[in-house]
Amino acid sequence: MVFQIVILVICTICMKHYVKGEFQQSLAITDILPEDIKRYDKMRPPKKEGQPTIVYFHVTVMGLDSIDENSMTYVADVFFAQTWKDHRLRLPENMTQEYRLLEVDWLKNMWRPDSFFKNAKSVTFQTMTIPNHYMWLYKDKTILYMVKLTLKLSCIMNFAIYPHDTQECKLQMESLSHTTDDLIFQWDPTTPLVVDENIELPQVALIRNETADCTQV
Repeated sequence: MVFQIVILVICTICMKHYVKGEFQQSLAITDILPEDIKRYDKMRPPKKEGQPTIVYFHVTVMGLDSIDENSMTYVADVFFAQTWKDHRLRLPENMTQEYRLLEVDWLKNMWRPDSFFKNAKSVTFQTMTIPNHYMWLYKDKTILYMVKLTLKLSCIMNFAIYPHDTQECKLQMESLSHTTDDLIFQWDPTTPLVVDENIELPQVALIRNETADCTQV
């Protein structure tokens, strides 16, 4: 069986980004939210001049496992990154570097994309010793949120020419509640998708991966 991944986005991906930082004074969430908290609605995307908020995605596929022909599912370990600008936020007074690492729990009080994996049967947040998710604030008020996930995904398979079949399995993402009037998902223009070249699967050859836009109007 030959296996290929097609990762699609309905409204859409972020960038692969590694950062280093210096010690800085601790922050409270009140340091970045507007002084008049009533001006900040965490349920509304941070549209500017009436334009929809753009969220960029990046996906790194670190592993593929448990391709099950009977249940037509497969499992993927991924880093999923999202970036967006929230012009309503304030930069902390003691911010001297290009970015600050923020408490991920602050997302409960901030707007965040309501992206979800459309064809996922289950999503597991990887924790190891600590939760594997991180959030940064940049000087241009860009938020970068990264999380490590294990996804069990459905994949419609056709075995008409087994064992010489080729299966196309997708990872689809979309917004849960927003239309393109408010929110647009886009793949990171530089590095939208990375698939670990060392992935090996028994009796399966991974031949191709690509990204596409499946926005519904």
